[in-house]
Amino acid sequence: MILLSCVNCCHNPLQSDSLGMQTGYCTEHRRLLLAPEQLTCGRQMRKDLPAASAARQRELHELRFSPAAIMRLTDKSRVPVNGGYTSAQRADLVPLLQDTVARAILDYGKLDKKIASLAQLRFLAGVRPELAMLSLGRAYLNRCVARGGKWDSGVHLLWWTRQRLADEPAVQVGDLRTSSPLPLSRQVELAKWSIVMLRLIFVSDVAGYAKGSGRIGKLAFLAESAAAKTGELSPSRLLRWVRREGVARFDAALPEKRYEQIARDLREKAEAEGSS
Repeated sequence: MILLSCVNCCHNPLQSDSLGMQTGYCTEHRRLLLAPEQLTCGRQMRKDLPAASAARQRELHELRFSPAAIMRLTDKSRVPVNGGYTSAQRADLVPLLQDTVARAILDYGKLDKKIASLAQLRFLAGVRPELAMLSLGRAYLNRCVARGGKWDSGVHLLWWTRQRLADEPAVQVGDLRTSSPLPLSRQVELAKWSIVMLRLIFVSDVAGYAKGSGRIGKLAFLAESAAAKTGELSPSRLLRWVRREGVARFDAALPEKRYEQIARDLREKAEAEGSS
């Protein structure tokens, strides 16, 4: 995977490294990505980096690539909307509606609240919905905070991630989108590792935004700690660390009763604003 390409961007929730569909979709530019490995733009939010590092890289990336257009990585030329690299034609988007994950992604930003689209993904089975929820969840929360919101706007996403934090990702052979000379078993292992790391990076993102807001901020380096302690790209070693240490850290920082109180406060606030 090319780290600077659309494949590695949170705004493309249909793909990540070897996982996902053959085509991508950009929720920023609202376009089907027909050759995502060859494309990028100045809005890139890297999937492989926690929010603070991703923001620094985006600043550098924006110096080379415009945030206003999808561009080719090789020559920095803008690609036309329907010029072969991307498409916004209904005829090209309609086939995506046959896929439940892609349909939820196309709804993103069209429903009353973007969180509603993310909630749809939560209830879909398989690893691709989780990939989409984690990717879009990071982009959603990043934008909320940039606009003056607080970390707790992502508290439900955070808790949904906690509920599956120690689960082995259900990667199927059909979830792999790329060909590779690696043994198939190793390809599946690497895909599982990437999903577990995406979970940890999402938790680290939320905690980073929550610094100074209680114990939750202590999880800001959870993903980095996991990577340092487990070394090689082994999903079994990573999951053992999560089950032995990661879950305990999370629960100490955000016990279930605390989550329920935050959720209750948010609901009461929303109801009060709705009636005013």
